[in-house]
Amino acid sequence: MKSSRLTGWLLALPALVFTALLLALPLGRTLAEGGVNLGVWRDPYFLERLGWTLTQAAGTAGLALLVGAPLAYLLSRYEVPGKGAFLRLLLLPFVTPTLVAVLGLTALAGPHGWLTRLTGPDLSETPALLIWGNLFFNLPVMIRLAYGGFARVPPSLIGAARTLGASGARAAWDVALPLALPGLAAGAVLVFLYSALSFGLPLALGGERYATLEVEIYTLTALQLRLPEASALIVGQLALTLAATWLYTRLTRGGVGVATGGLPRARGGALAGITLLGGLTLLVCFAPLLAVVVRGLVGSAGPTLLYWRGVVNDEQTPLLLGNTLRFGALALLGATVLGGLYALGAWLARSRVLDLISLLPLMVSPVSLAVGYLLAYPVLAATLPMLIAAYTLLALPLLVRSLLPALRAIPPRLFEAARTLGASPLAAHRTVTLPLTLPALRGGAALALATVLGEFGATLVLTRPEWATLSTGLYERLGRPGERNLGEACALATVLLLLSATAFTVLDGGEGEVT
Repeated sequence: MKSSRLTGWLLALPALVFTALLLALPLGRTLAEGGVNLGVWRDPYFLERLGWTLTQAAGTAGLALLVGAPLAYLLSRYEVPGKGAFLRLLLLPFVTPTLVAVLGLTALAGPHGWLTRLTGPDLSETPALLIWGNLFFNLPVMIRLAYGGFARVPPSLIGAARTLGASGARAAWDVALPLALPGLAAGAVLVFLYSALSFGLPLALGGERYATLEVEIYTLTALQLRLPEASALIVGQLALTLAATWLYTRLTRGGVGVATGGLPRARGGALAGITLLGGLTLLVCFAPLLAVVVRGLVGSAGPTLLYWRGVVNDEQTPLLLGNTLRFGALALLGATVLGGLYALGAWLARSRVLDLISLLPLMVSPVSLAVGYLLAYPVLAATLPMLIAAYTLLALPLLVRSLLPALRAIPPRLFEAARTLGASPLAAHRTVTLPLTLPALRGGAALALATVLGEFGATLVLTRPEWATLSTGLYERLGRPGERNLGEACALATVLLLLSATAFTVLDGGEGEVT
């Protein structure tokens, strides 16, 4: 047992060193810098930004809970055609680059959007567009976690309550809700955390009036070169993140079970509820994607390929596409090697500490990381290796969090049987462990690559013009006025969306499951 644990720690060592250099050291440098400048929190302006950050995150979590919890309950209790495909489709927002969503929302409800022309109000002048953007990414998170929570409730308990005279709604409220509450609370906490740490959405949609702390950190760093004040804001933001992450890990302890069969067909009110809430979810999460594709093909005068020709003929497009693919492949290679070794090591060591360390990169926003690199590695901060290392760090936890549950689900007797038959430890892992965990590895790699392809926050701080990616190219076009620039931005966004979706589909193959 001791030998197995020692082997596990040795396997995890490369990723631990990498995390220490790319996360702990820059973060420590940021905390040291920010600790002596905490007086910035007495500034009413920054307190107002904090208040708005918490308000929009809490509002998003509340709306996601209001829509996602009832839908998840109905899906967990009834069988409807296409339920599996719908739950699988909810992974698409996960792999959608932030600026693609921004363009879709702008095309729908911006100053010249289709909904704006029909209804009148310009949602870009209100916080509604930002909340919609938060829901685009986070409503699927709420639904999937709530679905897992409700699926853990034995159907026999609901049946017993109905037998005793309780209505369907009363049984759900008195029986299912208390038992599923940890999953619901975990989903709400995660939605709150993701919304509070969002960068691309408030930067592009919030403007000065609705800027969040993350946007203020970027402004102080990249535009005003006020790193001490930015570090102080990061200290406060990190305290909030740590509290939310601790709460999330407490709520999700024990895992999630899923009901797989024996469910009645949805009829009557249940079918109407699934149709209404499912339709609303599709509208929130997929109307912006459809708007991006259509806007890139349709101008004010009707269908046109003008925007696509502008993108194809732009001499910068090959550079943007090449950099995006090259950086993504390099980051995926590094994350796969380090993440695979780390997950295997954490499994063998059976260490709660290693499990928690794997969550750390998810607790710090890319912009905050970039600030830490500028402080800790001022000479290396504007180099390509540092940019690739930042991408790798962002992808690393996605690989680990996908692999670890699959490794822990392997029955120990299978590995022991291979060893009994004369296989060496390496051969046993190759013939037993690898085939059983390959779907999870592919799922984690797919999510990691799709995430890196559309990464925006760290890129905007650390990149140089010659390292421009599709995301930075989109942001540049988004800042130019005129219908043609918006149309070309949508065409370029369609390329990025297809690239991310294709990478996810090819790698994942419909087998892996990322929760």
